[in-house]
Formats: sequence, C-alpha cells, structure tokens
Amino acid sequence: MTIRLRLLLVSAVLLVLPWLAAQFIARMETFLRNAQEQSIRATARAVASALSDRQALFSADVPGAADPEDEERRRIVALFAAADPTAAASLGAAYKPSEEIERFLDIMGRRSSRVWVVDTRSRVRGLSGSLREDARVGGTAYNSTGPKRLMSELLKPVVALVVSAPNVPAGDETKPVRAQIDRALIGVSSTHWRGTRDREVAILSAAQPIFVGDDIVGAAIIEETTGSIQILKESALEDLLVVTLAVVGAALTILIVFATRLTARVRKLHAEAEGAIDPQGRIRGRITASPARDEIGDLSRTMASVLGRLREYNAYLEAMAGRLSHELRTPVAVVRSSLDNLKAQSLPQDARVYLDRAGEGVERLSRLIARLSEGTRLERMLESTERERFDLAHVITGCVEGYRATYPARRFDYTPPAAPILIDGVPDAFAQLLDKLVENALDFAPPETAIRVRLAPGPGRATLAVENDGPPLPESVSANVFDSMVSLREGHLGLGLYIVRLVAEFHGGRVHATNLPDGRGVRFSVEV
Repeated sequence: MTIRLRLLLVSAVLLVLPWLAAQFIARMETFLRNAQEQSIRATARAVASALSDRQALFSADVPGAADPEDEERRRIVALFAAADPTAAASLGAAYKPSEEIERFLDIMGRRSSRVWVVDTRSRVRGLSGSLREDARVGGTAYNSTGPKRLMSELLKPVVALVVSAPNVPAGDETKPVRAQIDRALIGVSSTHWRGTRDREVAILSAAQPIFVGDDIVGAAIIEETTGSIQILKESALEDLLVVTLAVVGAALTILIVFATRLTARVRKLHAEAEGAIDPQGRIRGRITASPARDEIGDLSRTMASVLGRLREYNAYLEAMAGRLSHELRTPVAVVRSSLDNLKAQSLPQDARVYLDRAGEGVERLSRLIARLSEGTRLERMLESTERERFDLAHVITGCVEGYRATYPARRFDYTPPAAPILIDGVPDAFAQLLDKLVENALDFAPPETAIRVRLAPGPGRATLAVENDGPPLPESVSANVFDSMVSLREGHLGLGLYIVRLVAEFHGGRVHATNLPDGRGVRFSVEV
C-alpha cells in the first residue's frame, strides 16, 4: 500500500465530522423541541388565564343564539375572520364563535400558532391563527438563491439520510385532539405530539383549562408545528455539509500534494541507493545529500555519508592486494638472494635439504604474491589499453591449441566456429580470461575427462563456455563464485574467476556459473 493511499485512508477520518455535527444538531433539535413545548405550554396558560373569570364569554347560551339570522351572520363573519377557514368549516354546527373571544385571540395569538377556545359543551367559541403559516414556506433554505440553492438541492438527499423524522403517530391536522380537550375540561393540563401528512413535520398542542371561580368553563388549546425547527435543522445541516465538504476537499488536495512530494523524494532516494551498488556488491554510484531539514533529508545525508565511507573502505580492500604484493616483494627477494648465497657455500648435505625446502617455499610465496597483484595489474591494464576490433574465434582457437601443447595428457574438445566473431576489446585480456576458466576446469575435472570449450555466435552477443566434469557448485557459493577471494580450493586465493568477471564486464559482458544436468559437472559461460 503506497503512502498516498494510506494518507487518503487516514484522511477519511475527516468524514466523521459531518456525523458528529449531525449528532450535535440532533441534540439541538431535542433542546429546541423541549423549549417549544415549554413555550407553548406557557402560552396556553397565559391565554387561559386571560379568559378566566370572564363569565360573560362562557354563558350557557351563546349571545344572540336566539336569533338564527344573527347567529348565521356571526358564523359567516367568523369563518372569514378565522385564519384557518378549513378548520373552521370542518367544525360545522360545533363552531359557535364568540366575537369577543376571537378578537381577544387575535391579540394574544401568534402567527405560526393556531388557538382554539372550547367551552364545556364542546363548542368552539374561538379560533385564531393557522398552521398553514408554516415556517418551512418562508425558511432560509427556500429563500436561498444561486449556488447555495443549487447546493441545497444537491445535498437534500444526503440531508434526508441524516435528518430523522419525528417519531409520532399521524393525526387530524384540522382539529385538536379530542382526548386532550376532555382532559383539559376536567382540569388536566397537557401537551401532545402528533404527526402530519408531511412526515418531517409534527404538530405540538398544549391544552389548559379556563376557570370562572372554581368552575371550569372551557379550555384553551394552542397548536404549533415543528416546521421552524425542521427548517432550522436542515439549513444548519446543509451549511455544515457544504463547509465540511469544502474542508475535506481542501484537506485531501493538500494531503495528496504532500504525499506526492514525499513519495517522490523517497523514490529518488531509493533509486540512488539501488544504483549505487552493482550486482557484484561494488559501490559505483553516489547518493545526493538532501538539504531539507526533515527526517528524509537526515536519512539521505546519513546514507550518503555511509555510502562514502563504504566506498573508501571498498577502495582500501581493493588496493590491499596490490599493497601487500608490493610490500612482500622486497623481503621475498631478500630471502631468495640469501638462499642463493647459501647455495653457493659449502654446506653439509643435511643442511642443503633444508635449503631446498626453503627455496621451494620462497618460490610458492612468490607465485602467491604474483597472483595477489594480478587482479590489480589487470584492472590497470584495462584502464590504459585502447580497444581494438579483433576476431574472438581466432583468439580462442589459438589459446586452445596452446593448452593442448601445454597439457598433452588432457583432452580439450573444441570446434572453432565457421565464421569470425568480431568484437571490440583487448585480445590479451580475453586470452587471460580463458586461461583462468581452463585452469579452474583442470583443477576440478577428473584426469580421464575432457575439458569442453564452446564458442558460439548469437543475436548481438557471442557465448564462450568452458565445461568440465566433476563436483557441482554448492548453492552457498554459486551466487558469489565470481567475487574476489572466493574459492572452493584450500590454499587458493580465489582470484581466477574474479579476473574472468573483470574482463567480461570490461567488454560489456556477463558471466554465469551453472551445474550441468545430473550434477556431473560445471559450466562457466561468458556472454559478450
């Protein structure tokens, strides 16, 4: 998983902000509903108190009831005066309006409230206000225009998922609840919630008894909808979602840009580290120290410093062979000359035996010193020698003929290619490469077996291979058998195959070491 993807997943935590805000708004809605319930209860109590102890308004007979024409006139006037004519019309004969009560309700009532006054005979003596004066019609979201209105329309489905509808049963919107009126007429004040056809809006009603002395003469019922609260909640959620989406979008953009820059720096450091060391473990490149004062900058500076120290140590190790051979050559020469002087002296026969052994040891030490510096001398030679165009097949053929003459007891299988193989390089270096491969094969091949030399042209590359029977390569050394100082023979410096690799790489080639099928031998090949 990339750093950018991880940052995007982490930034997804920001999406919890709308949920937290929705929870806050839900609690705010609960608070507002409680406040609305207290407010409407206080209003009902105030209306009932204002109508209390006014016997004339709640006399047993409605004033003017004896005159049907006057009663019809007052009904018509009241119907047109009532703010909610649908509710008034649905009452039928139960609507016995009192002009004084409705005038009083017009003064006491609120625009978004519907106020009922009912006497003990369940006649509606006053009706004021209408629930159709819904705050949703004049709400903020509905009055918004332009981009905000468009954003509101786009976010409406999301808001519908977050906003919870009032969980109350639906009731008749045109009339107050009968049971609540009955409770008020026996002196019980109450509030009641009921739903509407609009599932998002509920009606809250509060009933309060009206007293004349100790007698209950009627009840005042105040009704309001939760439309204002609902529109406030929706508007707050829409604004919140717009702000949250803007913040989340900006945060994601910043995080993506930051992650892209971060990953680019890490990838650059990774590429420099990968390219600094070649497949053979030698340090070939450098790591650029970053000037940035952060963790990645510190890491790049540390890696550059470590790589520099490793390069110096690697150079020291590579030069050690040459230095040792140079330092050892003089004392060996002194020992050899001393032994030569002793040989010229008259010595006992027993002493000459020891002298001969010392001479053999000096000669063996001289060969080791020569091999020790062979790799260094070869590298210097390759650096100073100019490349030339030569026939590789001619060089290999000449070398094999020389091996047959040098090792007459061994058999060399080799068939020259039919056509010349021309490459650019150093012929002597290639001859030295083949010498090392053949020496290695002779050391491991049983005497009665042949050394097989193959040279074959290929598409863009030629392949030189030397095969010998014998023990297969252990898996533990097959990967680094061409490294310096790696050998399977005791007392051997392990520089032969290292020189093979140096020559092959100088010619842009590659080296391989594989076991023959059935483990009957080893095949070393060079592609150039």
